[in-house]
Amino acid sequence: MKIQFEHPTQLLASTFLRALAQDEPQVAWERLSREGRGLLEGIYAARANVLLHRAAGVGSAGTDERLADVIAPLREAALRACGGPERILGLGVSAARMPDRHTAFVLLLPDFGEERIVNESDWRPAHLLAFTYESREWLVDLGRTALLSAEAGLPDPLGEIRA
Repeated sequence: MKIQFEHPTQLLASTFLRALAQDEPQVAWERLSREGRGLLEGIYAARANVLLHRAAGVGSAGTDERLADVIAPLREAALRACGGPERILGLGVSAARMPDRHTAFVLLLPDFGEERIVNESDWRPAHLLAFTYESREWLVDLGRTALLSAEAGLPDPLGEIRA
């Protein structure tokens, strides 16, 4: 498996996790894959008891008031899975692993603290965050995160998202 020490997914992972921890729904939304957005729109439609086509396109204008409600199940699940905002903000991010051209993942390192470089023998990952390459950019992939986390024997950092 190819490893890249400087890859866009590293900054993306930090930005996405920080957005969840600090309750910045627009930032988190912009970093999700189309599939992830669709899943969250579906959950929102079910929770709000609105037709799915009324929930579609949430957040596309950048000022959509529904966005916080759409991201809420993901944020709640991630906070539960990782142990709260402080724990999420304390995670470090490894070099990117690329199992194929359209998939990448980073390992999330617990209690990483201030930025530093460590050897892989000095740490154990707490979680894994996966990405898909679509529309010429890397985006967080909810399904691949769950799948690759299970394969690696790690808990899903995005937790169990409930409808």
